[in-house]
Amino acid sequence: MSHTLEAIHALIGGELAGNGQESIVGVNTLERAGLGELAFAESARYAPQVQHAKASGIIVPEQFPAVVGKNLLSVANPRAAFVKVMMLFQLRPTTASGRHSSAVISPEADLAPDVVVGECTVIRPHARIGRGTVIESGTHIGAGVSIGDQCVIGPNVTLIGGAQIGNRVIIHGGSVIGDDGFGYVWADGRHLKIPQLGDVRIEDDVEIGSNVCVDRAMLGSTLIRRGTKIDNLVQIGHNDVIGQDVIITGQVGLSGSVTVGDRAMFGGQSGVADHITIGHDARVGAATPVIKDVKPGERVWGFPARPEARVKRQLASLALVPRLLKQFRELLARVAELESRLKH
Repeated sequence: MSHTLEAIHALIGGELAGNGQESIVGVNTLERAGLGELAFAESARYAPQVQHAKASGIIVPEQFPAVVGKNLLSVANPRAAFVKVMMLFQLRPTTASGRHSSAVISPEADLAPDVVVGECTVIRPHARIGRGTVIESGTHIGAGVSIGDQCVIGPNVTLIGGAQIGNRVIIHGGSVIGDDGFGYVWADGRHLKIPQLGDVRIEDDVEIGSNVCVDRAMLGSTLIRRGTKIDNLVQIGHNDVIGQDVIITGQVGLSGSVTVGDRAMFGGQSGVADHITIGHDARVGAATPVIKDVKPGERVWGFPARPEARVKRQLASLALVPRLLKQFRELLARVAELESRLKH
């Protein structure tokens, strides 16, 4: 598979300086790219590396210094443009077409004609799967589950509890969507399990990593809105409402009834207590426990969560403690000496 620089220029826009007929057959890093490969430089400070690069084409930012003998594509956002080019060369996973003979598919399930179903998959009655969707091996799709068009459901995924999945959703291996929320009430000297009668709704263009658990709601829906991306090993509690384009990194845990605004971001291993609201565009630092609401645009970090700027000032102040302690001891000694003189 090859593309000319001219064709790539048409895809990403910007300005092309050099040979538009140069053939590109792959992408690589600036240091490793060779003949026929495209690389990118994110800022002008990479000009020396660009000068010595062997790539056949390089995506650079606007106002990048001219480099003699190099094919340069100048764009506003080199990284985003490079990602678009990467998609041209992305290797799609090889998946057998059709439906494997070992799959168990209820005659009451509704599958589009071109749905691919892998080995040992189980699809229960009244499940619906849309056009162009791929179901990998070992997956369980429960009764009443709905999956939209052009989705990819990885191996050993479990979709139950009437989960509703939108279009172009990717769910990686081992994830469980729609199982019981964790809810109990203390009664008669024991923990009484609360029935979880709601469901999970995942909107279009969401991606969910491996071994993620999204619990269904007690009542109503656990909701993940359009474009949100969730890393591996994440827990989404019952009745959570996750906004659009949210980023949730590995090992984050959200308790029940958490509300997350659009474009919020969570660092790894952070956690949120139940019934907390995280505002639009908020940032939660890694390993941060959040026990009160976070305002829109606020950045919090630390144990417990505090405004990031305040935490950094406090950490910087800690470096002053040994010197201040030494000065304090010296002052104590001087005070003791003065008191001794007064007594005599």
